[in-house]
Amino acid sequence: MMHRKLVVAVAVAVTGVAVAASAADSAVAPSKTTIKVTTSVSIKPNRYIQDGLRWDKDVYQVKSGGTLKVVNTAADEGPHTFTVVKQTDLPKSGAFRGCKICDTLGKAHGADPNSDTPPKFAFLENGVGQDTPPDVDRPGDSGVTGSGKKGESISLKVTAKKGTSLHFVCLIHPWMQAKVLVK
Repeated sequence: MMHRKLVVAVAVAVTGVAVAASAADSAVAPSKTTIKVTTSVSIKPNRYIQDGLRWDKDVYQVKSGGTLKVVNTAADEGPHTFTVVKQTDLPKSGAFRGCKICDTLGKAHGADPNSDTPPKFAFLENGVGQDTPPDVDRPGDSGVTGSGKKGESISLKVTAKKGTSLHFVCLIHPWMQAKVLVK
């Protein structure tokens, strides 16, 4: 009898954990997510400058069919891109100069690396330049936040399937990396 009570108690506990985990997984992802650029600077004279230019989070969630709003809240840091890349194409620490994917997709935007002029194309759909926002669902989808003024933003519709992880980078500042979980 004691063994049967223990088995029932364990089964109830496991079922409770499974229900709680299932409820957490099925939590409704937002249909609109805002991604912000933020910055901070720390200087130690004759030692280093620590640049804290980054996305405000490392991981975002959005519902498939939802919208990502990317806002430049970092004054005087120039424009930024929201560019979906394969995880294996994310530049690694110390490899920010000569970032191959950044160069390739920067050229597709029609950006001149030697000029402050805006790129020819504000958006890329699968790596091809265009003037309208892409449906974000695969590597090569990208948008530029504008000319670099504080408060400029872009809105992008996420059409990737539920369960997809979209890894993204700023082509201009390749250490700015994060991901979007499509729920």
